[in-house]
Amino acid sequence: MKHSTSQLVEHFFRHESANLVAVLTRAFGIRRLDLIEDMVQAAMLEAMHTWKQSGVPDKPAAWIHRVAKNRILDALRREKIHEKAISFTGQSIRDQESIVDQWLEEEHLPDSLLRMIFVCCHPSLERKTQIALTLKTLCGFGVSEIARGLLLPEETVKKRIQRAKKSLAAANVPLEFPVDDRLVQRLDVVHDVLYLMFNEGYSTSLGSEPIRDDICEEAARLCHLLCESAYCLPVTKALLALMLFQAARFDARTDEDGAVILLEDQDRTRWDRCLIMNAQSWLAQSKTDQPTTFHLEAAIAMQHCIAPSVEATNWETIVRLYSRLMQLRESPVYSLNRAIALAQAGDTCEALMQLESLQSREEMQNYLLLDCAFARIHELDGNTQSAIDACLRALSKAVAPHEKELLERKLLKLTEKR
Repeated sequence: MKHSTSQLVEHFFRHESANLVAVLTRAFGIRRLDLIEDMVQAAMLEAMHTWKQSGVPDKPAAWIHRVAKNRILDALRREKIHEKAISFTGQSIRDQESIVDQWLEEEHLPDSLLRMIFVCCHPSLERKTQIALTLKTLCGFGVSEIARGLLLPEETVKKRIQRAKKSLAAANVPLEFPVDDRLVQRLDVVHDVLYLMFNEGYSTSLGSEPIRDDICEEAARLCHLLCESAYCLPVTKALLALMLFQAARFDARTDEDGAVILLEDQDRTRWDRCLIMNAQSWLAQSKTDQPTTFHLEAAIAMQHCIAPSVEATNWETIVRLYSRLMQLRESPVYSLNRAIALAQAGDTCEALMQLESLQSREEMQNYLLLDCAFARIHELDGNTQSAIDACLRALSKAVAPHEKELLERKLLKLTEKR
């Protein structure tokens, strides 16, 4: 994934915003999250204005940290209740300033960010709200960006985030790590949120952009942070491996005009070999006696990444991995993907029978990928007319422009074969 200078500047501000919000919320409490975000935003605007006039300082992060910290401390000094409250603890605002300075040191930042991840993924919040709050608080995304990424109206995202903040403040949720048996349970939620975050960016079905790599990158960044911590489990490493295998193919998934390129048509020389090797390393480190769905999905993604072509892919292994996935979690999407793998392995008859069994399921009635799967299997079977019919059914269900464009190209290709 390549970035322009403006994107790098944007990432710098996003990440410094997340660092500050995590540290200041840890220091002054979740009840002041709105005030903290306002002060951090003001510090960012001050930085952009000042740096434009007098140039970027030698230590830009430290500059922003100092300005944001001073702003929040000035605001708190005006709060008589806060001053009274900390006096009961035997501390002063100056003591709090020293604590904030320590927590803003580079080696201490991950601790505050990890605590904030657990707050954003609090089990009292709905899953979409957990994702939205994570993107807002830990990734520095604006409401409009989150709405675009999650394909929700801006007003809906705004209300969800506000409700979440009020709910967390009312419960006075502390920025502490869960302990004992609650840790694994809370980590499960964090893993699910990061997985869904990545998927939201990896395959948007309604938006104008087929891939939101900025959302994928943030999910992978937070997962990597978790992997480097004491709270990392084998499943965390497997999840990171899965994200890296998928990210390795980003550049080849679209052409220069942004049009989607199917796996069988991708230029594999454009796949990122460093990311693939990195992913293989994390997957090897995730070894466990009880592999999870993330382990198996990562193993499937690896089979694709190491194959020199679609034809040379080890489809038999992929079929076996999907069978194991279905033993862990019943999912029509796993069944559909297993059917495609079966067909690629040569058993198109069994593959079609599996797809037909999925047709009666209510949740698959308007699922265009089911029709796409029928089209692919009929194509492999040499039945071009049936493949065209399935493609037309999929096209009638497509909503996103990039999906329509892809299906129209596929139809043209099939028609030329007839």
